[in-house]
Formats: sequence, C-alpha cells, structure tokens
Amino acid sequence: MKATYETGVQGELMAEKYLTSLGMICLERRHREKPGEIDLIMEDGETLVFVEVKTRFSGNRSGQGLEAVNPAKQKRIAKSATIYLMKHGWLRRQIRFDVIEINARDILHIPNAFQPGGMFF
Repeated sequence: MKATYETGVQGELMAEKYLTSLGMICLERRHREKPGEIDLIMEDGETLVFVEVKTRFSGNRSGQGLEAVNPAKQKRIAKSATIYLMKHGWLRRQIRFDVIEINARDILHIPNAFQPGGMFF
C-alpha cells in the first residue's frame, strides 16, 4: 500500500473522530461516484455535510492542504455529491461542503468552505 494512501486514510480517521466529537454522525467514508470520491459524508443536525480531508504531515506551513481543494476539485466533489443526493432522494436536503486540513501540528476545519454554483452544480 502506498504511503500517501495510508496517510490519507489516517487523516480521514482523525477528521471523522474530530467531527464526531462535535456531535456529527458519519454516514459514509470514501464514497465513490464516477466524478470522484467524497472523503466523509456526515450529518450535522439536519444538514448533510460533504467533507474533503487533506492530510499533510510533511511540511509545516498551514494551508497547504487547503490549496489543493481548487475549483476543479470542488467541481468533482459537487458532482459526486449531486449523484449521491439523487440516489438517496435528498435533493431538497440542506447541505454544505467542509474542508479539513490535518497537518503535523493541528486540525484546521473550514465549515462551508465552498459553494458550488447552479441548480445541480
């Protein structure tokens, strides 16, 4: 198994633990659709939260992981989220897109990190 894959899985587990400590409930991990993968799908009360986790244990500059969630990545996440919502009949649910960066020092959680445009993104 690749070290980067293992690092990603470790970061996602850390992010899930952090989010559950805030009272969120994990519905799915590493959900795959044709456009891409959603790292975590959580419920925060009535809100469905699609979470992108970026883990960077090397380097010590905060924000490196967040920079990787560029507009193209956001679009893939939003398309995958749309398919997920359609499959579950949840197109009218309140949703948000969070990004979590995990680095060697801390966890940086950005709720509502981006807003896709258009009715179906």
